[in-house]
Amino acid sequence: MKRHPLRLLLDTNVLLDEYLPTRPSSADSRQLIDLALEQRHMLLFPARAIVDVHYMISRTFKQMVREERGAVQETDARAIAEVAWGCVDNLCELATAVGMDGSDVWLARKYRALHGDLEDNFVLAAAERADADFLVTSDQQLLRKATVAALSPKDMLALLRAD
Repeated sequence: MKRHPLRLLLDTNVLLDEYLPTRPSSADSRQLIDLALEQRHMLLFPARAIVDVHYMISRTFKQMVREERGAVQETDARAIAEVAWGCVDNLCELATAVGMDGSDVWLARKYRALHGDLEDNFVLAAAERADADFLVTSDQQLLRKATVAALSPKDMLALLRAD
C-alpha cells in the first residue's frame, strides 16, 4: 500500500510539458499533474527549475513568432514575457518549490561520479532534500541513474491510476 499523500518531485522536462503541449511527453505529464492534484498528492519542483521554465517558454514562443512572422516585435516580446510569467505563477500554485543551499551543491558535486549532468544532479539533490517518494522525469539517463525512486510521466500516471 502506498503512503498518501505521495511527494512527487517533477523534473524540469515534466514542468515544460505542462505549458508546451507540442512536446512528446506533454499529454502524459499533463494528465499526471491533473490526477496527482485530484488525488491530493504533493507536487514539488527544484526551485532552480523555474528559471529554465520561464526561459524555455519565452524561447519557444519567440521561435514560433519568428517562424510565422519573421521577427519578434516589441509587442510580441512583452506578450510572450507575460505568458512566461503567467506560467511561472501557475506553477507556483500547482506545486511547491524545493529550495537549495550549500549542502545541495555538495551533494550534486558528489553525484558527479555517478552522473555527470550537473542540472540532473541538482534535481536528485532536490528529491533527497524533499524526501520525495518519486522523481518524475522524461530524461532516460536520469531514470537509469537516479538515486531515488524514479518513473517516467507515463509510468507514474499508470501507478496513480492503479491506486
